[in-house]
Amino acid sequence: MEVGDLVRIGTNGVSQFTILEIDDTTAGIEPTLDAPGAYPFSMRLVDLSPWTE
Repeated sequence: MEVGDLVRIGTNGVSQFTILEIDDTTAGIEPTLDAPGAYPFSMRLVDLSPWTE
């Protein structure tokens, strides 16, 4: 995974996120859709899956 990639949380996640930054074990992600209360946050890389349609 790289900065700018689209991902989901887990293999069955329905929400789409963009990777903002990556360090050794975590990624900063933010939702791709505008929604009230949406904000960037960190997730472990092992918990993210590439976005596929």
